[in-house]
Amino acid sequence: MQAREVLVTGYGLVAPTALDAASLFTTISENRSCIGQHPAFVELGFANPAAGFIDEQQWQVIAAAFPGDLQTTSRQEWLAHYVARQALAHAGLADGAFARVASGIFVGANKHCVSSDLRDASRYMDDQGRVDLDQFLDNHTLSGGAFARRVDQQTRHLAEWLGVRDHISTHSDACAAGTMAIGSAYRAIARGEIDLALCGAVELMAHELSYYSFDGLGALCQRVDFSPQEQSRPFMPDRCGFVLSEGAALLVLESREHAERRQACSLGRVLGYANLCEAEKITSSSRDGSKYAACMTAALADAELTSAAVDHVNVHGTSTQANDRCEALGLAQVFGETLEQMTFTANKSAVGHSLAGSGAIEAVLSLMSIQLGVALPTLNFQPEKSEFPALKFLCEPLQQPINVVLSNSFGFGGVNSSLVLGRA
Repeated sequence: MQAREVLVTGYGLVAPTALDAASLFTTISENRSCIGQHPAFVELGFANPAAGFIDEQQWQVIAAAFPGDLQTTSRQEWLAHYVARQALAHAGLADGAFARVASGIFVGANKHCVSSDLRDASRYMDDQGRVDLDQFLDNHTLSGGAFARRVDQQTRHLAEWLGVRDHISTHSDACAAGTMAIGSAYRAIARGEIDLALCGAVELMAHELSYYSFDGLGALCQRVDFSPQEQSRPFMPDRCGFVLSEGAALLVLESREHAERRQACSLGRVLGYANLCEAEKITSSSRDGSKYAACMTAALADAELTSAAVDHVNVHGTSTQANDRCEALGLAQVFGETLEQMTFTANKSAVGHSLAGSGAIEAVLSLMSIQLGVALPTLNFQPEKSEFPALKFLCEPLQQPINVVLSNSFGFGGVNSSLVLGRA
């Protein structure tokens, strides 16, 4: 059976300092960072309190839009609802549209991101980051008991609200989860299993437990001689780790047939997708970049495109030494001499790394680059000092025709995913 075309007809987004996609795109276009000093990290006395975080003013707006009981639901559910409502409005869909056709919900999130339960666990953590679980469980008083607020509750909320019954899934695949959720929705539509999908990620990782976890792995930037805004510096020689962040983005995908029946406006297309897993190391890929290259190549093959068709790449670009080097080597293997004709952007330079949320946010920004014909700058990038001069990262936004974007997400545990997005 011939695969069906998959269109993007709407999206919603919330990121640090931005309550919608247009605001975030403008912020990055103006070379402004979304990263600052996290008040909770300052209060806890962290040596480096830098993070991207949704502030209390944003939370007030998000909470005011939530129709349920704020006392018995998590912030993650509020955020999921807020972003989904944006995406549906953007696509011109009523709440009941998902219940009337074969549809699906595909949401990326990781296991310890949702719950105040797990944040509470940090109160029982020693200097080495170990939690006294017995003490935690003995003193835990939240309604429903410890760990009652599971990460899949946001998926359940969306499915119940929208009346989705055909395909409901939560992806907890580290840094690739958001991209995998979009890719899974694309596959289900292309194969004819469903006609309509809401997909992306909702991730709240900017809290102390995540900080302890990733700092223990040596993954976080600890260069306090850099300001918070300067610490995320993908592909620069002095990069020193990523900056923890949070955020959400959800996209509406439809089969072309379904979109045309309701005369929907198409914002772009999902042309191809690949997910390849490797068993190299839990925190890094094969050092020669070959596994990343294989993933990108597979995504292009799925799209039935050559590497020469790609105009722009939205890189994973975490700002860790190993990851950026592996990705640069992989890009060189895939694109070779065509690198000179391409542009690249690393959105995490401005937003930080929200794990599952990053892939979904970057997919939305990539679609906007196609729509607007604007390649976004990479903050903190200095071309004259670049370790990888063949990769043309921009210091200012560049107006250029963009027909095809490759968007990469390479996660801990060897979960590698690439999306190919194109003009409608």
